[in-house]
Amino acid sequence: MTVRVCGLCTSRLEFLGDAVLDYLITIHLYDKYPGMSPGLLTDLRSASVNNDCYAQSAVKAELHKHILHASHELHKHIVAMVDHFEQLSSGTTFGWESETTFPKVLGDIIESLAGAILVDSGDNKGTVLQSIRPLLEPMVAPETVRLHPVRELTELCQKEHYVMEKASVSCDKGVASITIEVEAKGVTYKQTHTASDKKTAKRLASMDILNSLKERMDDA
Repeated sequence: MTVRVCGLCTSRLEFLGDAVLDYLITIHLYDKYPGMSPGLLTDLRSASVNNDCYAQSAVKAELHKHILHASHELHKHIVAMVDHFEQLSSGTTFGWESETTFPKVLGDIIESLAGAILVDSGDNKGTVLQSIRPLLEPMVAPETVRLHPVRELTELCQKEHYVMEKASVSCDKGVASITIEVEAKGVTYKQTHTASDKKTAKRLASMDILNSLKERMDDA
């Protein structure tokens, strides 16, 4: 298929693609797993519909090589993330296994492509899924899904009656910094992470706290 994008800026296609991918993946999961609880369906969708998932898919298909830009900082960020991607398991493109964050522009590639294919195909959603799905393989499954670290940490604290303080958030020159503190039976665990956005910083800080708590539980 030849994708025609004349007259449409990529940000509009990204907006469209974001919405259609969310819908298509939701329907795909709903149809593939009949009888599955809404909670697990939500977990599957969250691990499938996110910037890191799309960004890793774009890098895996080497689509990042076709980005035209004049930003030295963006180039450095993309190179660093590509190097990091090569250290991850080549069999995964989903979940929260990455300990860093991918530039949003990488995830935008997949969303823009989905939007462009939707427009070019005359709003044929089946064509969008058929075209984009190979880029997202292997898709998340019940046996491979992992909870988002923020949710996993919250549920662990509730289950074990740990005290989690309200996250401390600050932003400076486009960089978000988040500190998470958890008191687990007299021991305080505190982690601070910075990232280009608050969600990523919170995810990374939560991952570190989780790892520390799990090590403590294993040693107990």
